[in-house]
Amino acid sequence: MTQPIPRPGQYPPPAAPEQAAPGARHTPQHAAPAPEARPSIGTLIASVTSQLSGIVRDEIELNKTKALAFAAKSAKGAVLLATAAVFALFLLGWTLHTIEVALTLVVPAWAASLIVVGLLLLIVIVLALAGATALRSAQKHRPDPAASVAATKQAIEKGMGK
Repeated sequence: MTQPIPRPGQYPPPAAPEQAAPGARHTPQHAAPAPEARPSIGTLIASVTSQLSGIVRDEIELNKTKALAFAAKSAKGAVLLATAAVFALFLLGWTLHTIEVALTLVVPAWAASLIVVGLLLLIVIVLALAGATALRSAQKHRPDPAASVAATKQAIEKGMGK
């Protein structure tokens, strides 16, 4: 059953014709239409509010659906990257061992081990200092939700002319 098309200026659209019960009177189609009642401001505001909340609910649902689809498609890539990371760690160990064995051709084995350990310690110190510096600089840009809410409230009040 299709909805009738409203005439210009008609609100809300006319209800779809219902099938008459057996024995019920049928109003002829050529009868004079009832005078159109204009909806009140309260009715219009309620309608706008319900439509707006419906739009927001639908947008949230759409974003949930998109996020789930993205997660499902990304799962395979994430598993492959995690596997590659595990093998990269194995590779790092073997590379360090190879460097140590190569150094034993020049210096004693204990010295070769100390050189590799010293190299790793130097890398760890540099990375730790860089990470600490990055965290300190990130603290300067920490979000303040209370200030954001207050700014939004002020913008709304300014827009409403209060």
